[in-house]
Amino acid sequence: MSIFNVCAGLLSVFVLMVFVRTIFKSRVLSPNTQSQTNLRLLRDQLKELAEDHRVGNLSAEQYELSKAEIEGRVLEEVSREPQKLVVSGKYAKLASVAAILLIPASAAYLYSFIGSPEGQDVAAFVDTQNESFDQSDLQSLADKVIQHIDENPNDIQAWGMLARTYQAMHKFDEAANAWERAYQISPGDPAILVDYAEARGLTVGGDLSGEPADLINRALEIDPDHGKGLALGGTAAFAAGKYQLAIDRWTRLMKANLEDAQLMETLRAGIAEAKIRLVQSGRDGIDQIITAEESNAEQPAVMVSGFVRISNELRDKISAQDVVFIYARSAEGPPMPIAAMRIPVDQLPYSFSFDDSFSLMPNRKLSDFPEFLVGARISKSGNAIRASGDIESSTSLVRKGATVEITIDSTVP
Repeated sequence: MSIFNVCAGLLSVFVLMVFVRTIFKSRVLSPNTQSQTNLRLLRDQLKELAEDHRVGNLSAEQYELSKAEIEGRVLEEVSREPQKLVVSGKYAKLASVAAILLIPASAAYLYSFIGSPEGQDVAAFVDTQNESFDQSDLQSLADKVIQHIDENPNDIQAWGMLARTYQAMHKFDEAANAWERAYQISPGDPAILVDYAEARGLTVGGDLSGEPADLINRALEIDPDHGKGLALGGTAAFAAGKYQLAIDRWTRLMKANLEDAQLMETLRAGIAEAKIRLVQSGRDGIDQIITAEESNAEQPAVMVSGFVRISNELRDKISAQDVVFIYARSAEGPPMPIAAMRIPVDQLPYSFSFDDSFSLMPNRKLSDFPEFLVGARISKSGNAIRASGDIESSTSLVRKGATVEITIDSTVP
């Protein structure tokens, strides 16, 4: 028995209980009718009439006439009340029995005609609907759009609808051809350029390099704030290893969509990953992450500063290709750095300072921690991951706002 049937049965029982309770309540109160109220009043009048006759306010003749009139009215009420009660009780009983039988029976009868029992299996119902929509409705829609295009070959909206329909059907080559036709009609439309780029990428498994990236760049030249263009442009730049460009585009998209919590969370995660890749790539220093738009903003407060040097005993073990990573990480929790910077080894000794702009993740900033471990490491491979042969310092636990001296003086075994 399904949950739906159980709930329907309980609801029917509840309705019947309310209905029966109402009927019995009304029948208990039914003796308090207008006729019985009148009878009580007439009895009181007879008592008052007898008292007036006893004290001499009424003569014997007046008393007998008034008494006869009241007694006649009493007989009239008594003769009428039993018949009314019997009729009312009879119909109430019949109505109660009929309601108790008809309410659940009529509900079941109506559901058998207008209900959808197969809809109780939600998963099967959704699968059926999706399958039906994919296989029949989409193809039917595509056929109708093609018929319209035959009569209106320059209708850009129709070409776009046909392309989106093909994409929904996973016919990516046909979708790209439709977008290409729309692009030929309106080559300067940034929305068409971006959609055409996406379709071209889908034909090769989502790869946006090459022509798709060029189309996206053209769209952003026309409209630098095009939302989908910034999103796909950041993805294309990230895939091409242009992490700073990806950060800039996604940051710009964030500023235009501050109220979209889900999109903001996705973009923050992407930007954080791009910052980590930027540190590891060695093509740009992490201190270059701040974009041109952000450079004019008020500088954040310094969280920790210090001086890094290498011991004289190990100086002869470094080479010109080595790089230095300076980092701050949580005293408790994962070993992943909270903030980091990368400098060439020939800049040692080096004075550094960390603020929140060096944080690798927007939701995990230096200012969120009262204290952290600070250290430095010379990487032989240029990789941010610690490896055998690297030269490193011990870590120092410092509080926010402190200054620390770091000496790189040991070799990773």
